[in-house]
Amino acid sequence: MATPILVDTPADIAQPFLVDKRTKSSGHLLFEHVKLQPHTMPEMTFKDHAIAITLTGDVGVTWFSDGFTAQKQVSQPHDISIIPAGVSAQFEVKTCNEYYLLQLRPDVIARAISDVVDVHHFELVSGFNLQDPLIENLLGQVARAICTSDSLDQFYVDSLTNTLVVHLLKHYASRNLEVPEYENGLSKYQLRRAIGYIEFHLNQKIKLADIAQLLGMSQYYFCRLFRQSMGVSPYKYVTQQRVERAKTLLRQPQKMAISEIALECGFANQSALNKHFRNLTGTTPKTYQKEL
Repeated sequence: MATPILVDTPADIAQPFLVDKRTKSSGHLLFEHVKLQPHTMPEMTFKDHAIAITLTGDVGVTWFSDGFTAQKQVSQPHDISIIPAGVSAQFEVKTCNEYYLLQLRPDVIARAISDVVDVHHFELVSGFNLQDPLIENLLGQVARAICTSDSLDQFYVDSLTNTLVVHLLKHYASRNLEVPEYENGLSKYQLRRAIGYIEFHLNQKIKLADIAQLLGMSQYYFCRLFRQSMGVSPYKYVTQQRVERAKTLLRQPQKMAISEIALECGFANQSALNKHFRNLTGTTPKTYQKEL
């Protein structure tokens, strides 16, 4: 039996059959939107946890659960595959294939939910032909962000990743994850520190992990407790505050270029500001400024 090839992503060894590939990385995860011609890949082992959804085409998957025993599946559109780090699999692309692939480093899980459970007692299990609306929706959100922006909002990605990690541990782990629930939200001191951090760093890249670390809790609990305290998710709150700062700058007598205001408020670009400004106010920054 040949030694499996250790890969970062399947597209790395499918270059001759690659039709198109879009890739985004945020440091702790890798997202790819890939289109491939029919071909057969050699047996490979992923360095990271991989979650894929087939968009078009049929793909035969042979995976090796214990390194020797082969199990065969066929992945069709809307089917989701979960391949944990270290598991070997071989892929036969039978027809032109398009898919989303999200890869998570194993340590991401530990950081996201470390104060909830000892993650060393939990392992993801392989799964193919899965139907999971939440995972499909999460991958779709990341894909839309990639198509509409040159830069992914780190806080947005962190929020999606956190939701995905908890979902995976609850439904696709070797043991069922029971998460304790708290209903009192953050303490006044914790909430004041979190909001103060956000306000101070509003024009910078804000990381969910940094705020959680500041409060001495996991990203999972910070998100839950913040929502209980404020009525909105941390990401939505940050977006609201950035739009409010943009409105303040738009009202200033000395006019700034809207592209400059976008950067000053922490948006990746003017397009991102326009999108969120319209979503929250019903109008564009330019129209808002004209109507003052």
